[in-house]
Amino acid sequence: MALPFSKTQITKLGERLIKDAEPSDDDLTALSQLLLAYDDTLASALEVVRGLGFDPTSRVKNTGTILEKLARHGGSWLKSIQDLAGMRIVLDGDRRAQDEAVRIIVQAFSEAEREPKTIDRRAQPSQGYRAVHVIVYPDGIPVEVQVRTKWQHEWADMFEKLADLIGRGIRYGEPPAHWKDAVEYLMEGKTPEQVAAGRRLYDASYRVHEVMAESAVALGDLIDELEEVEVEASEGHGNDDLAAAIQELWGDVREALAVLRERMNDITPVSQRGDLGSVSP
Repeated sequence: MALPFSKTQITKLGERLIKDAEPSDDDLTALSQLLLAYDDTLASALEVVRGLGFDPTSRVKNTGTILEKLARHGGSWLKSIQDLAGMRIVLDGDRRAQDEAVRIIVQAFSEAEREPKTIDRRAQPSQGYRAVHVIVYPDGIPVEVQVRTKWQHEWADMFEKLADLIGRGIRYGEPPAHWKDAVEYLMEGKTPEQVAAGRRLYDASYRVHEVMAESAVALGDLIDELEEVEVEASEGHGNDDLAAAIQELWGDVREALAVLRERMNDITPVSQRGDLGSVSP
């Protein structure tokens, strides 16, 4: 299915969507028509990928997420976005299985209008996020295929939840969202002593969230190193002591993931805070 609009029309649509605080009904309708075209293309791409023996999950980005990204990247971003439609494959195997899956997917879509494009987020991680993305172009429309190992997926799922809780900007290297409404509340009609005490509590809480984001990124780095060393060890470059050490470190990873998830339960989600409003995941 072809896109209902030209690239120029899509660019102008993206610019209009973020021009006003509330997009017009006509522009939201146009965005829905665009997403329907992506949904149809995604459906055909899913058939191909399932025929290769994979079991992907899939989605087309929702309106809230698109508006959030447009606000961050600018309206012209809409015409060049590569992950409006996407699917995700989580593998049981290691990086060798990941590389083989990528090779198979690229080959399956090599006869499309455009050659598939591979983005290796293992070599170029983004704030701890690692995976291999294959952009395929059935009908000339981009569909993103994320290929993850089990551990890459576990980390990404945890970090996405953390971003929902303390501010989605951490996915771009930004510090946790500053709670402006909380500061205003602390300073409104309070004594200087109350304001000072409230600010100390606020700053301490902010630092905890900042450390959690830093810890999550460091955990992503550890998972990456473990996966790489594990492959080397399995190819005969290791020994029994190294294998035992790797398994012990995987235990540390499981524990760290569990601790981060538990701490999230005590954080006020973004959707319940006044500074950012409701943000769709």
